[in-house]
Amino acid sequence: MPRVLHRLLIIALLCFPLAAIALPATLLPVQDFARHSTFSSPSLSPDGKMLAVSVLNVDKDGNNSYQLAVLHLPDLKVLSRLDMARRNVPEQIVWVSDTRLVVALGYESIWLEIPRLTGQAIAMDYDGKNQKWMAVGPDGIVGTPIPRNGHFYTVDHLNYARPFSEIFDRDSSKEYGHWTLIGKIDKANMHFLVHDGVVRYAYGSPDPKSDRVFTYTRDSNDQAWRQLPASIPDGDLAPLALSADGDQLWSLYSANGDPSALVVSKPDGSHRKVLAGDSFSDIGSIEWAPLGGAPYAVSMATGRPRFTYLDDSALAQVQNALSDKFPDHVIVISGYSDDGMELLVHAYSDRDPGTFALFDRHSMNLRPLFQLQPWIKSAQMAERRPIRFKASDGLELDGYLTIPADDAKMHPLVLLPHGGPIGIADTWSYDQYAQFLASRGYLVLQVNYRGSAGRGMAFRHAGYKHFGDRIQQDLIDGVHWAIEQGHADPKKICVFGGSFGGYSALMAPILAPHLFKCAIDYAGVSDWKIVMKHGSRDSKAVAIYFAKAIGDNAAAHAISPLFQLDKFNVPVLIAHGEDDERVPFRNATALRSALDKAGKPYVWLVKPKEGHGFYSEADRTDLLQHMQDFLAKYLGG
Repeated sequence: MPRVLHRLLIIALLCFPLAAIALPATLLPVQDFARHSTFSSPSLSPDGKMLAVSVLNVDKDGNNSYQLAVLHLPDLKVLSRLDMARRNVPEQIVWVSDTRLVVALGYESIWLEIPRLTGQAIAMDYDGKNQKWMAVGPDGIVGTPIPRNGHFYTVDHLNYARPFSEIFDRDSSKEYGHWTLIGKIDKANMHFLVHDGVVRYAYGSPDPKSDRVFTYTRDSNDQAWRQLPASIPDGDLAPLALSADGDQLWSLYSANGDPSALVVSKPDGSHRKVLAGDSFSDIGSIEWAPLGGAPYAVSMATGRPRFTYLDDSALAQVQNALSDKFPDHVIVISGYSDDGMELLVHAYSDRDPGTFALFDRHSMNLRPLFQLQPWIKSAQMAERRPIRFKASDGLELDGYLTIPADDAKMHPLVLLPHGGPIGIADTWSYDQYAQFLASRGYLVLQVNYRGSAGRGMAFRHAGYKHFGDRIQQDLIDGVHWAIEQGHADPKKICVFGGSFGGYSALMAPILAPHLFKCAIDYAGVSDWKIVMKHGSRDSKAVAIYFAKAIGDNAAAHAISPLFQLDKFNVPVLIAHGEDDERVPFRNATALRSALDKAGKPYVWLVKPKEGHGFYSEADRTDLLQHMQDFLAKYLGG
């Protein structure tokens, strides 16, 4: 890096406060871990002069509502505000020109599932005028033309029952986004890559019985699709971008179900060259130059993210210098002006939910904007340590230990399985539940069991038909590893999880009856047949998924904790929302009835207006308080 640039960066970085210096003197308040972020989803305008951001407002009665705010830069003067309906959040904020943006609406949820896009959006000028309602479909906004012209792209591939996928160019100045069909392929569940106005690639998994990625290409919008050549018969190639001249294609490539690698090739996928990859991990994040530029940095999906730089461009130098200055944080360029001179910098860590700043490459000035959760002080949080260990069948697994900030060598352990289970993973970023538990003196273990994301298709497929045995054994093996390493007190172990993690909280003590002292089932599955029959509005998609993941009703019965409670001999805290559509509430009531009949102890925490997980801060605080009391009774801490 040139010395002048490095020196200017150091001066700019001195005023970028990322961590508190105070240490906790008392137990941190429960409600601090239940609060939602006040600001989120910042989006920088193409000219770098404005910032749009989602803003959470909490009224005097504790009710939440969201606004979209547009701020002038660099003085942060408010230019406009747009109120959202109850629980609607600005999920995607996309600038379609220097002065106009489209906001796709999402329905707010918590960590148990990604907020659902509603299929609706609002287009507006930066000052809030000329508002138009838009239909954006289930995927929301999938891209914009380059250069931006007030239009945007949406995709329609509803489900496997409709064997075609379409991409539309929509005009944000027209009511409902007047659309033009620019691409269609007679395959379900496909995505598209547009280059210079031409839909050049269609790719996805059109076969509901397989996760294989198939890629098709064409040279113009009126040509027929052709599958990429047989030079990749055993691999999956997902196109990401074409170079400006159209001569190079960047893609994610996976051979035989191995972890994905970033490759560059000819437009037909031939002459592939690996730019970054790892035999253990998928590609995680990719940093791109503006306006369809090349990738310049890559990180892996597992462990603590660390970027590998692919070139010595100005953006790579800036990001590298920021990373050197703040080694405890991951530095991401999450937005930039079209000329690449104004950068939106996102810094986060295992202890910091996230800080945003604006970097001006003209003046080399770094201006802090906001923290996602300013009441969370990094110095008061616990270390989140990446781990690897071998399961009992020899498969290498990864995960994280969140270690209480005290001098004890051994702690009571809470096993925290993630939801999903297929295609979801725990990461190194700030985890509110792990940090809450660590603040109460508990060591927290999270295992990316087989089936999790980040390790390639073969690893994901290894979780199919093994919800009730091998996945649970991976979790149990992780507990034994923590004990053997001297981290965990073998006499003080509990399991807590939500959704599929709640299922594991019931199932793991059945499979390892002498290992656990208690369990916390949060919106978990007690009977898979209930979920398979009632757990979604899209019955066909659910049937296809569960046929692959579990099998028939007999298999679902065999792995359901409800029918194995004679082996379940630990006290359990059951927390569930009555309006849960993903894991219907009857999972909780059936479990309670069976426990009553068997005379087994439980604590009951039900919220009548909550869905798949608790949303309101009051209900989330109540959950954490119940957890604190429950764990203190059975584990101490």
